[in-house]
Amino acid sequence: MRLFVKGALPFLAAVLVAAGAPAADLADLRGKKLIEYGWDVPSPAQLQAGQKSMEQRPFEGVVYRLNGGYNAFVTKPLAPAAFAEDQRILKSLRFERFNENFVLIWGSPPAGWDWFDDAQWKAVEGNARLLVRAARSGPLAGICFDPEPYDFDLWNYAKQPRAASRSFADYRAQVRKRGAQLMRAFEKSLPAAVILTFFHVSLMGDLADVPEPERGKRLQERSWGLMPDFFVGMLEGASPGARFVDGNEMAYYTTTREQYFRAYHAIRSRARLLIPPELRTRYDRQVQVGMALYVDQNFALRQPDPESYTSYRMTPDERARWFEHNIYWALYTTDKYVWCYSERMNWWKNETPPGLEDAIVSARRKISAGAPLGFDIEPLLKEATARPQPPK
Repeated sequence: MRLFVKGALPFLAAVLVAAGAPAADLADLRGKKLIEYGWDVPSPAQLQAGQKSMEQRPFEGVVYRLNGGYNAFVTKPLAPAAFAEDQRILKSLRFERFNENFVLIWGSPPAGWDWFDDAQWKAVEGNARLLVRAARSGPLAGICFDPEPYDFDLWNYAKQPRAASRSFADYRAQVRKRGAQLMRAFEKSLPAAVILTFFHVSLMGDLADVPEPERGKRLQERSWGLMPDFFVGMLEGASPGARFVDGNEMAYYTTTREQYFRAYHAIRSRARLLIPPELRTRYDRQVQVGMALYVDQNFALRQPDPESYTSYRMTPDERARWFEHNIYWALYTTDKYVWCYSERMNWWKNETPPGLEDAIVSARRKISAGAPLGFDIEPLLKEATARPQPPK
């Protein structure tokens, strides 16, 4: 067993920082990319209308969605004509800073979904090719694939229409096959594709040490139990030049520096145990560690019951300080990409909480300079957690 795998430098760096080594001497931390995604996700028309002002924000790009459609897993073919205006606009865009833009593609089928229905799946592949082909009309860094089931619960074996006649093992094999087919469809329109997912097989990281067949039994009982095999299939079907970014959505709730390093290790080393042995070399080479930020969590914007979160007990300056901490360590530990998510604010309408943008700029400046963050967040979090709730 190898002690270190490719990409493990940030984890080693944490140990050296703790030992007193200057951060600037450990690694070149420049080249990290921060992209924006949230309920304010723009269309190509919005990108065109607000391009100059949007590029003033502290990001290298955005996740955007095509106005003609964005769900590849609808079970009927999308109409190419619906994307003509998107394509026209994308061709006209000339970004100066936003060079890391990802097109949003949902994997959320309607009721009546059947993994074994070849006619349905043919529509999915066609939709995937169409969506990526339309997005390639303009600057495109990759695909943001969202597998969350907003309608039919496609990853839950118990909800599958053939569960009474098909075993869980049958379904695992079928979704792995479909994952490979989807990846080949993506790469038909975008060779050597970069696929950003909000999580990868690491979502089931607690099962990394559980041997088969016990792991299969536990997956069968989980609502996301079929998802890991789908991502295994995507990896299996990918070209050598393709890359997958595990966006580590669970980093939304990270509070300490050590948690970021543990998350890096969990994705880079432990999660590979969920990959079939014959594909682990591919995992090492083609899966990158990403990190996530959640503005609402840090700035008392979460709903309902915002008073139940620590940020509610903080001052605006303290919230910004906490977010600066999270940005710094997210950028420090990611292989390349950090995605900044929000719901109840809007970057493009200047509806942002006090201190948010300054916190991002400060953390990024320190990362680019190889400078330390300069403060610990734990004492503030401990004190804020103990404070009484302010009156409503």
